[in-house]
Amino acid sequence: MLFQKRKESRVQNKEKHKLGRNVISLGMVSLFTDLSSQMVYPLIPSFLSAMGVPPSYLGVIEGVAESTASLLRTVFGRLSDKLKKRKIFILFGYGLSAISRPFFYIASSWFTVLTIRFADRVGKAARTPARDALISASIHPSIKGKAFGFHRAMDRIGAILGPLLAMLILNLLSDSITELKALRITFLISVIPAFIALFFIRFAQEVRSETTIQSSIHKSGILSTPFILFLIANAFFTLGNSSNAFLILKAQEVGITTAFVPALWIVYNTVCTISSPILGSLSDKIGRKPIIGFSFIYYAFIYILFGFASKTWMMWVLFAAYGIFYGLSEGVFRAYIADIVEEENRATAYGLLNTIIGVFLLPASVLMGVVWTKFNSQIAFFMGAGFGIIGFLTYLVSLLTAHNIRKSE
Repeated sequence: MLFQKRKESRVQNKEKHKLGRNVISLGMVSLFTDLSSQMVYPLIPSFLSAMGVPPSYLGVIEGVAESTASLLRTVFGRLSDKLKKRKIFILFGYGLSAISRPFFYIASSWFTVLTIRFADRVGKAARTPARDALISASIHPSIKGKAFGFHRAMDRIGAILGPLLAMLILNLLSDSITELKALRITFLISVIPAFIALFFIRFAQEVRSETTIQSSIHKSGILSTPFILFLIANAFFTLGNSSNAFLILKAQEVGITTAFVPALWIVYNTVCTISSPILGSLSDKIGRKPIIGFSFIYYAFIYILFGFASKTWMMWVLFAAYGIFYGLSEGVFRAYIADIVEEENRATAYGLLNTIIGVFLLPASVLMGVVWTKFNSQIAFFMGAGFGIIGFLTYLVSLLTAHNIRKSE
């Protein structure tokens, strides 16, 4: 009898720590979607140039597409919560991105490219809050970090494979057709993994979480003080977390040639892929709060080192180290939202977080560029580190506020 109970306990414990079909299937969806998008996104500047579009239009395209779509993330997240539906938003979002991809093949103007990019980003805005909410509701609370870490790792695998596949296709086509035609064919081939991603969505299922929020302070609704302060911390942090293009610019400034830039990016994404599930699982064991606090400090430290870097070997080390930052933050931040917001409001919460990040990313990149141009790269990176410290301090205030609310209750 005792043996039977122990056996049942082991089986239950094993089941509790499984990722489950939703996490695995959505991981596969993200892998193939990112593979598809990364076959396209890095080549858009070359595509516009081959069509004779001035470089200034690239900023307009990316700025309008990213910022406008970012505002929609909260709207789609709230709709998902109100309707209590996740899968329909996931299917619509990934479907819109997949359907928009073939139009790159016939694009003949910068405005067409803008329209396609906008549709792609609207798709991302629609799917991301609902997807993250479904993941958080599909697993046991003890493995939230592991689940989100796994999902981000799958996403990063796609980010590694996409550029590699695009480079292979372009190299095979480069001797026989023009650059513009080769780019169009590459974009057309990117449709295949995008539609493979849609196939895996069929394995995901709607689910209602039966878990309860860990503390009574979280029952006051989505706009609780700790959640608002966490958003503010992310806003300050994002002001210092400008486009990763500036990291590439720094690498080229110290002597990394253009030919080695893709390799540098692969190093970064590989470390992201390895570190995300490991650090996500660690957050399940020691708690999300210390890892999030450390991630802000770690980011500031890495940016300070980028400011001081003057040798090419330093870039290889720093890009790998920067990959660890995303392992510390991407999945863990999502798991933390699931810790402090009720299941029925999580899509809205994820939408708000993504909106804050998207809205502040544009001025962050503009500010970084202005400081870099007016002064130098070192001061620009030091500024980014400073915003990281401000984000850390704001996060500390959110923890202290949450502690005081608990005491008052």
